[in-house]
Amino acid sequence: MKKVKKFFVVSILFLLVLSALGMTSDKTISWGLVHNENERTPGVPAGSAELLAEFDGLYVGNTGQKSIYLTFDLGYEAGYTAEVLDILKANNIKGVFFLCGHYLTETELVNRMIDEGHTIGNHTDRHKDLPTISAENIKKDIVDFDQKFVAAFGDKHPTMTFFRPPKGKFDRNTISIAKDQGLRTMMWTIAIKDWGKEPIPATSNAELIVRRIHPGAIILLHITNAGTPKMLEQLVPMALEKGYIFGVPSEL
Repeated sequence: MKKVKKFFVVSILFLLVLSALGMTSDKTISWGLVHNENERTPGVPAGSAELLAEFDGLYVGNTGQKSIYLTFDLGYEAGYTAEVLDILKANNIKGVFFLCGHYLTETELVNRMIDEGHTIGNHTDRHKDLPTISAENIKKDIVDFDQKFVAAFGDKHPTMTFFRPPKGKFDRNTISIAKDQGLRTMMWTIAIKDWGKEPIPATSNAELIVRRIHPGAIILLHITNAGTPKMLEQLVPMALEKGYIFGVPSEL
């Protein structure tokens, strides 16, 4: 009896330690970053890097190479994506566009993304807070997007590779289900507040990204703000001047 009680106590203590470290299997991780300067990779939530690695996910590229990667989350079209695509094309940059189901009605823009060599990622069909719904519904949200995309564009685009959870929230269940569907969860190491109705200041935000830049950086941008194209237009030469190159998604 004493042995059973001792085992029970040790087990509880072990779980408490894991919980404190952010490593319990059912813990929801809300992606957040502790940004560094001096070209160093930022800190990420406790236990999240290990959990991502366990399921072949990633949040950073090769930290030994001065390559950076542009990714875009798009739930709806605000009227600025064509201009962003123009900038990427002019600079021969390939990005990852994480789309939701609603965005697939933007046929012309999605076709352009594909035709110009960009990668489409799965951002789910309905943009739900995945750790709060059942495993069945997580799978449905991921699979429904994939099926809609394949039906509309599958003959032009290679098999989808990357998945990004809505709102930057995931748990073990979420990324395990994504992997079962053949998807790698991709988070990021640099983000700015680039949404809202007021146009973001282009120069200061480009400078902020460059201050946070580091080898292997995966940059998250949205295209819902009028200031984003101008910011991107300034970011590209600033990053190149610091000796960075824009990598292609297949490197990841």
